[in-house]
Amino acid sequence: MAKIGILYICTGDYVVFWEDFYESFKKNFCTSSELHFFVFSDRNMDFSGKENVHFYKTGHQPWPLVTLLRFHTFLSAVQDLKACDFLFFFNSNMKCVQKVDEKEVLPDESERLVFVRHPGYWKTNKIYVPYDRNPKSTAFIPYSRGSIYVIGAVEGGRTADFLEMCRTLKGNIETDLKSNVIARWHDESHVNHYIHTLKRYRLLSPSYCYPVGFDLPVENKIAGVSKQDKFDVKHFKNAEIRKSFFQKIYVRLDFSVLPVLRFLFSVLRFEKIR
Repeated sequence: MAKIGILYICTGDYVVFWEDFYESFKKNFCTSSELHFFVFSDRNMDFSGKENVHFYKTGHQPWPLVTLLRFHTFLSAVQDLKACDFLFFFNSNMKCVQKVDEKEVLPDESERLVFVRHPGYWKTNKIYVPYDRNPKSTAFIPYSRGSIYVIGAVEGGRTADFLEMCRTLKGNIETDLKSNVIARWHDESHVNHYIHTLKRYRLLSPSYCYPVGFDLPVENKIAGVSKQDKFDVKHFKNAEIRKSFFQKIYVRLDFSVLPVLRFLFSVLRFEKIR
């Protein structure tokens, strides 16, 4: 029987998703294994009647540090996590809505780590996916490089390899912050850079991170739950940013013509992933 640790961060208003998350994963996720839930929160939580829950009080960081620094959060419990055979992180607003067995998601000896194709970009040309294109960032991927794009809401693997990834990304993020750089999509950008340093890993379809409001030609096994139904997400992220007319024009160009030109320049400069 495998011992699987599930890493769960629910600071601030995100604590409202915990009950449904726990019950759905306990019922449907890798039921032949021993599940342990490692919960990181700034709230006082009631775990009565719940098995194998390990609680860690953590401070609440402003957006986007709350997501960017998640690898720091995981490593704060590193000694306890080492007791598991596998570790998985899932965003707090998720439910396991169908049976997911071990053979689907646990990596073999050669794969080591597990990631999920981003449902919004799984069939998008690489020059249009939102890699971090800033050469000053340790998450930088040139327009002429890259292959697939994974979502930051789910990642897992064998414990030693997962923790090694956490240590590497923690160091990369700290390097960026010292230079006043934050990757385009925070932890997700760093994960996408990291997978391009790997020779092999298990890549799952969007079935394992099925998004709210999408209609995809795949099974819905692990699904997102609407945040907006629970609280004001824009207020939480301080995301109310108005764009001028010229900024809106630039955004349109940035999703059409400009990536093609940047790809050509990247090819001519022989840029590589560092």
